[in-house]
Amino acid sequence: MSLRSMFAGVVKTYDFLNRIITFGLDNMWRKSCAKECTSGNVVLDLCCGTGDLALYIAEYATPETQVVGLDFNKGMLWKALNKRAMAGRKHGKIYNVSFILADAAHLPFKEGCFDRIGISFSFLNLIYKNPLAKAYLKAVLRILDTRGKFVCVETSQPGFRPLRILYHLYLRKVVSFIGGLVSGRKDAYRYLGRSAINFPPGEKIVEMLLSTGFRKALFQPMTFGAVGLYEGIK
Repeated sequence: MSLRSMFAGVVKTYDFLNRIITFGLDNMWRKSCAKECTSGNVVLDLCCGTGDLALYIAEYATPETQVVGLDFNKGMLWKALNKRAMAGRKHGKIYNVSFILADAAHLPFKEGCFDRIGISFSFLNLIYKNPLAKAYLKAVLRILDTRGKFVCVETSQPGFRPLRILYHLYLRKVVSFIGGLVSGRKDAYRYLGRSAINFPPGEKIVEMLLSTGFRKALFQPMTFGAVGLYEGIK
């Protein structure tokens, strides 16, 4: 099954399941990522899904900051547009967020046009068993301005071995079961669990960013190391 068809099949339950399988912590992690992106004037939420990260960036940044969300899934983007409208009505303001239908493999932007690029819980889809992983990172580096910053929040590997074993058991058994039960697409959540289990530890991601051409790379573990905040400075 391709990633495109897999995500097309989980749009309706995507946000609800994110809350359930992360015990409601996913938006706390996204907010940490968003706050690291707010110093830019033009910010991209890459593989934005239903737009949560893009809207958090717009909420924390100045009104002049231009935020762009990009995803290849039309259904996800429709939900993102609805969220933008609802957030605007709720807070009585216009969110300076645009959404673009495009593929991360073919970013339709000029060189150096973004100050910050953020991605939340989609990075593993770009690099897990993907021979083009370096090409994706090179594309990110290309569209970053000089001294721009790439910020990513993604799963990681707890350093404490007993906790890591329990975490992997949860991903392998519970996530696939609950995800399949609610969405009807057990294969999609089996893939999620498997890719998270095999996602490289933070130090390896730092090495990957540096070898791609980032001048500096950092890793900050969160929630006992189950999640990490990754940064790459051009």
